[in-house]
Amino acid sequence: MADVLGVDMVYKGSTQTDVKRDNQKMIFSLLFENGPMTRAELSKALESSKPTVSKNVAELLQTKRIIEVGKEKTAVGKKGILIDVNPNYQYVLAIDLAKDNFHLVVANLRGQWLLDQSVSVEEVYDPEHVHNYLRIYFEQAKSVNIDLTKIAQVVISYPGVVGQNDGYYLTNVQDKEVLLHEVKKFLRAKNFNTIFVKNDINLAAVAEKRYGVLQDEANLYLLSAHIGVGIGIILNHRLYEGERNAAGEIGFILPKKQQDGQYYTLEERVGLPAIIQRFQELTRRQESFSTIQKHLAVQTDSQLMDLYDEILEEFAVAITNVALVLDIQKVVLTGHVFDLKDTMILDLQERVNRMTPIETNIYRSMTNHASIKGAVLVGIERSIEQ
Repeated sequence: MADVLGVDMVYKGSTQTDVKRDNQKMIFSLLFENGPMTRAELSKALESSKPTVSKNVAELLQTKRIIEVGKEKTAVGKKGILIDVNPNYQYVLAIDLAKDNFHLVVANLRGQWLLDQSVSVEEVYDPEHVHNYLRIYFEQAKSVNIDLTKIAQVVISYPGVVGQNDGYYLTNVQDKEVLLHEVKKFLRAKNFNTIFVKNDINLAAVAEKRYGVLQDEANLYLLSAHIGVGIGIILNHRLYEGERNAAGEIGFILPKKQQDGQYYTLEERVGLPAIIQRFQELTRRQESFSTIQKHLAVQTDSQLMDLYDEILEEFAVAITNVALVLDIQKVVLTGHVFDLKDTMILDLQERVNRMTPIETNIYRSMTNHASIKGAVLVGIERSIEQ
């Protein structure tokens, strides 16, 4: 059986209490993954006796972590009573610091969003502003009858490496680290102590695995290109983060040497600000990303088409190298950079086909708000683990 993050849930309790607790976790996880099930179905899925399952179900019903939701709709025979997760037993607060908007969501244990609000991230960089915005958000939550004491997990999506001992580094926007500090300061003052910070692209990969076009695939990676560039890696249905939680920092690979002997990183070549800067240096014109898109659509500017070709080449080399190192056949692309041209995904696929000796298939993500959806999923998984 797999949990929300795609990790095999194999429990080995050392005492009878541990065994019972672990069995109840597995029941809760099964219901989350599959929806309502009868006691008989749970017994079969867990390969456990019906009396053992019934006893654990009874205790979970008593604590209201799960609820009975009616009878199964079978054509013949005695109908079993369906058991399901109690979606309002606890809540998750998910916060996305990674994108252009400061995005907050309260979700229940079914992943349903109960309160969804966002504001331009520039408006909350000042500590007083972010604290005021959070106060207003919690007042709104109370006004729609969300019991804040039920928020069991806070998960924050952060655009950088989340290291050990509460260390954060390799972020491409220093203001985001300051914002993270202020958010955590406010939440701790409100007695939210279960605060978990995770890399935004890793969270997006979790959401892509559950909701995306390749959800049934054991291995894939999500390549995100927006302000920053990075990948989230799924190996054997599991999120792979590396020894120091720094796996996937493809934006720091070095594809090109500068004239002074230093190296550009991939992010400095194909991130959103880098593309705009490269266009301006090439044409001596101050243009927005949307204007660059319009120029590319008509294909009349040879200099711009050459720049587009260079960007394709740099992405294709990166995709090919990852495919060869990890032997992952399927890659999902997300981020505003891949909207540069309508045919960009097809153009990249053609370029990669010429480069790699092994088949690599490229897909465009259709999962909206992936980082915050991933944060909700991780929050639910951590709630299950309590």
